[in-house]
Amino acid sequence: MDYEIAFDQESNAYRVFTDVEFTAIAEWISDYLNERETVQRVLQAVNLAEAEGEETRFKHGNFDIVISKEGAAVSRRVDMSQMEDEIKAMFDTQNSFYQASNDGIQAECGLDDLIDMVENWYEVLQ
Repeated sequence: MDYEIAFDQESNAYRVFTDVEFTAIAEWISDYLNERETVQRVLQAVNLAEAEGEETRFKHGNFDIVISKEGAAVSRRVDMSQMEDEIKAMFDTQNSFYQASNDGIQAECGLDDLIDMVENWYEVLQ
């Protein structure tokens, strides 16, 4: 997985940037892995997944994370309930045409990619 850790002038902080298909992972790391203990918990979950096949689940804000021997899956929940009426109004008489979804954005990566990204992220935070 290609990624870049760079300073974002809009948020005035370092962030992880990836291709679109890995955006949820990059946002989760940038927004929630900013303390040593959190980084250690994630790396420990990766070690448990590799060594014993154990599955670990995290909830950080609107992110749901599952780390297993197959890899890491990150889902970012999106609340579309407030926008539903506005979006339906765009379709005018087609009220049933649009259904708001709260599925959000999902991304998956392998454990090696996750370890590499988290360790490099932690080095930048130091």
